[in-house]
Amino acid sequence: MLGLINNIIDRCFFTATFILGVQIPEFMQQYQQRLAGHLAEAQSQLGQFEVIAQQHFDGSIVTMITRYKDNSEASIISTGELIERLSHRVDYLSEHLAQINQSDYLQSVYQFIWHLDKEIAGGTAEHFSMAIPLELNAIATGGTLAIGALILKALAVTAVKYPFKNKQTIQT
Repeated sequence: MLGLINNIIDRCFFTATFILGVQIPEFMQQYQQRLAGHLAEAQSQLGQFEVIAQQHFDGSIVTMITRYKDNSEASIISTGELIERLSHRVDYLSEHLAQINQSDYLQSVYQFIWHLDKEIAGGTAEHFSMAIPLELNAIATGGTLAIGALILKALAVTAVKYPFKNKQTIQT
């Protein structure tokens, strides 16, 4: 009877971790979409400043930023700093999106994990919509996570039982 209950628990545990595992590619996809949206918005805002740079600074946004920051008026200096931060943000978001949009799935997962933007991930998690994508990467991720978790569970149970098993052997 105990073996049957343990078997049922193992199956439920496997199923739950499999479902969680297939959510990873779905979360990554929604994260990429959110990241692309942030990039598009930042590029749109920077584009408006680039139009001004075209008109007044021979098309050089760097010259525009430098002149704004060298100005004596605090509001102009602040505007120059804002444009500079926006320019850096566009570069950062572009690079980050390129890193996680790699064709190699494992490399994409690696980049996603190690270069995760916490703000964008938080927004993605807040609006995350669970789905079960029927693609090989999602199924493989779910299966790998589920099998790995099941192995770790079995090792943990064995490690907990081991000291008690030795005591029973010694007493008999």
